[in-house]
Amino acid sequence: MEQGLFLTAERESVEPVTTAAGREEYALPPYVPWIVAAAILLWTILILSLSAARFAVYSPVAEVGLEAATALAALFGALMLVLFPSAGETQRLRWVAAGFAVLGLGALVFGYLLPLVGVVRPVNDTMYTALAIRVAVGALLVVGLVPSQPPALTRERLGIITAGLIVLVVATSVATSLPALVTTSSLREAARDSSGVLDVLTVWEWILSPIPLLLTVAATVGALRHAAGRSFDMWLLIALIALAGSQLQNVFWPSTYTDVLTTANLLRLAFAVILTAGAVLELRRIAEERLQWLAAAQSYGRRLEDLAEMKSSFTAMVAHELGSPLAAIRGMAAVLATGDLSADEQARALHTIDEQIDTLTSLTADMQAASSLERSEFGVQLRPVPAGIIVSEARDFARSLLGDHPFLALDSPPEIVLADKQRVGQVLRNLIGNAAKYSEAGAPIELQLQRHGRYLRFTVRDRGYGIHPDDMQRIFDKFGRGRDRSGRGVSGVGLGLYLSRRIIQVHGTDLTVESNPEGGSAFSFDLEVIE
Repeated sequence: MEQGLFLTAERESVEPVTTAAGREEYALPPYVPWIVAAAILLWTILILSLSAARFAVYSPVAEVGLEAATALAALFGALMLVLFPSAGETQRLRWVAAGFAVLGLGALVFGYLLPLVGVVRPVNDTMYTALAIRVAVGALLVVGLVPSQPPALTRERLGIITAGLIVLVVATSVATSLPALVTTSSLREAARDSSGVLDVLTVWEWILSPIPLLLTVAATVGALRHAAGRSFDMWLLIALIALAGSQLQNVFWPSTYTDVLTTANLLRLAFAVILTAGAVLELRRIAEERLQWLAAAQSYGRRLEDLAEMKSSFTAMVAHELGSPLAAIRGMAAVLATGDLSADEQARALHTIDEQIDTLTSLTADMQAASSLERSEFGVQLRPVPAGIIVSEARDFARSLLGDHPFLALDSPPEIVLADKQRVGQVLRNLIGNAAKYSEAGAPIELQLQRHGRYLRFTVRDRGYGIHPDDMQRIFDKFGRGRDRSGRGVSGVGLGLYLSRRIIQVHGTDLTVESNPEGGSAFSFDLEVIE
């Protein structure tokens, strides 16, 4: 019973809300990646076709700064993807994070630290190192983004990848028998004329440099496929497109880890900016998400406290309501056990026992009804019912009430309404019983019927104490009870009006109340009329 009365509805209302809305707050339109990709392709075509659009300058200081920015951005992005992966994308984004980590470490060591300490390496060695790192980055991105289900990045696999990468970088750095990628020992002279960078490239550069480009493009296509299902962050997708664009232009203007600045470097800078901005927005989203969870948890805690207090009050209330009839039954049973009663006294004792049993039965029925209201299977059986039958049953119930309350109602209303007769009868019994409970003995109770439009309005009006103004908002709450003229609570567990309103709401209308503390109360509800 406790679960039906307390927990079912409460849990539904306090579960922390989904944060999908928070994630969508910073989402870009789905066509943005295509615009970025088209812009990069158009830029590349202009560079190849117009000499004025080419850009290659000797600028070692700017190149070192750009490599440092790329390194920090890539490492920051890798950290974000490992610590805060999107739901269901943990394994996939670990491979992406590994690729970004390799990209960042390569830029940090070979593009920033070595030039910072004055280490000058042959241009072919530098280009082979850059090629090896770019191939490794592309391969890691492909493993993470192309398969539908990427393999798990275990510690063993991560160790193998790290060892293989170290061997590859060292081999390309120290090998002297590798074919030359450029025909010059320095790109500085070639950079004086932007078109000259193209002139110094060998056939081996044209053969090998497309490899990391193809890998990165394949990874970007895989990311686009996953983004169609909204499971891939848009900022990460745009960053990959910028990285693929830098790989594309690096084929024609190789500059990674060298002292020449080209358009490929500018796209690497764009990659770093997009990655950093996206990671910052992701941190902001995560912070707001945590705040939402914290607020939900605090709200849930407060509701649990209210629930505990409600349970305590309910337990005391039920114990009190059960105690009175049980004590009366026990007393009458003890009197009957003496055997010294006359026939009239025995009849009165048995009548008292019957009344108290009816009270217990009514209390149990209210609790069971409240429990069924909290379950999803609760419903009503709507059928055509003559309004006269509903009125007749209400009149029979009113005659059984204590206090000799005259009951006034139209004898045979002609309307036929769409209703669940048992449920509506329960509502009228609750309303009429409350009218008697909150009225002086002998005060009349009236059931009024009024047609308006396609509805028939039922109104139970009494001449009782009225409803205290402070109770108007709570009498329809579960366990909410009104007060009598003296301000004291009236017996009962406060389920009657709660049940009645829920039943009428299932019928498609509502239970309303009008009250004057000096002149009684009127509870009304509508039922649809069948013509």
